[in-house]
Amino acid sequence: MNVREDDDTETDRPAGNSRALTLAVCSAAIGGTFQYGYNLSIINAPTNHIQSMNVQPMYFVESAPKHLRGAVAFSSAVFTAFGIFLGQVVGLTELLGTEPLWPYLLASNALPGLLQLLTLPWFPESPRYLLMDRGNKEACARALGRFRGGADFSLEMEEMLQEQADAGGATAKIQTPWDLFSNRSLHPQLRTVMAASSAMMLCGNDSIYFYASYIFLAAGIPVEKVQYVSIGTGACEFTAAVVCNLLIERVGRRMLLSGGYALMAVWALVFTLALTLQGYSVPGMPYLSMACVFCYILSFGMGPAGVTGILPAEIFDQTARPAAYMVAGSLMWINLLIVGMAFPFLVSYLNALCFIPFCCVCVAASLFVGLTLPETKGRTLAEITAEFDRSLLKKGPEKQGPEPMKEQYQLECPLSGIIALSKSFVLGFHVCTFSIRSTLLLVTLGYPKVIYALSSMTNKLYEAIICNSCFVCI
Repeated sequence: MNVREDDDTETDRPAGNSRALTLAVCSAAIGGTFQYGYNLSIINAPTNHIQSMNVQPMYFVESAPKHLRGAVAFSSAVFTAFGIFLGQVVGLTELLGTEPLWPYLLASNALPGLLQLLTLPWFPESPRYLLMDRGNKEACARALGRFRGGADFSLEMEEMLQEQADAGGATAKIQTPWDLFSNRSLHPQLRTVMAASSAMMLCGNDSIYFYASYIFLAAGIPVEKVQYVSIGTGACEFTAAVVCNLLIERVGRRMLLSGGYALMAVWALVFTLALTLQGYSVPGMPYLSMACVFCYILSFGMGPAGVTGILPAEIFDQTARPAAYMVAGSLMWINLLIVGMAFPFLVSYLNALCFIPFCCVCVAASLFVGLTLPETKGRTLAEITAEFDRSLLKKGPEKQGPEPMKEQYQLECPLSGIIALSKSFVLGFHVCTFSIRSTLLLVTLGYPKVIYALSSMTNKLYEAIICNSCFVCI
């Protein structure tokens, strides 16, 4: 057992000024997740910043001290929610949401990226990257000195050196996604990341946003006033993200993630009941549906929205972390494609019961996370890995990967990065072909709304595959 004494915990917390770390977080996030959320809000389509969604939380985790790791990494979700909320406000008809001002609304999306371009180069790379990937101990010490504000970071440096030694020293090879699937000792971590990433997109939060306008209209809100009520959805997610950012280092990751999905399952059931009774003209049900929309978004923002992006950085070491983020990011976009294609059909065939599948996903995700994910709050990578190893040993020694498997990793083709990128282009070509065929079929079936969702989601999936492959090759 890993017993952590209070006095040991206090000594792990440097008392230095972290102003440089705060400014670096703001600079990276303003042109990353903030710009993503802002653009998502003003033109209702994800931008081409998929790499930012992967690199940004990893940079935050690798730069933050252990006792602030979760809060710093969760700031990605805070900036995303703030970007969505600000985009909704700026897109009001009283501001830039009119036809003559639409070009200025679209051009405003360039400002966060420009601000990041001017400020982020002044901050150092993450200390772990400098030490473990570059092998530059002096640059790592300088980066730690800036991020810790002059506080003693010798203990943190020792932990990184120990992690480097455990990973195979300075010559350790960066792992590919195939290595993650081949190495059985990493299967518990990989299953956790894959399940959490898939559940985040399959939980129905994006479908709630799709349904929100219809719910507001059914509640009697005038058409011209719906845009103001819709701002409440962005405000809810932003408020939940801020509160969760303050609680994550107190409550822990597992509680927020599992509890968030459990609450979402409850609200999905209540929402289904309200929609069913609303069909029988029961008084007050439209207002209950409105309340469920806001509560569902609040529950999503309190855990799954931000904690999911932290997991790959906390449970994988430096050599496996980029590949883990590639797997997680690809699964997110694939499952978003599935939801975008399937939800209109769910509404057509299930009507008021269309959120029952999402409820089942939330229940399964809550149980899986609660039973398999060890708490990572304030723990080193070695302690987290030991928890996963214990769960692997419970299944028997035969589950462990054979030792000669390591020799396979050394037989890597020098052109593996180009091969992986080529395979991604081929896969993207097949996805686009599938999109064209499905679109022609949907045209004949008369589903114009699905066509837009299918085409946009497929384009984003293709971009995700290419960007994530480039990310691992780099």
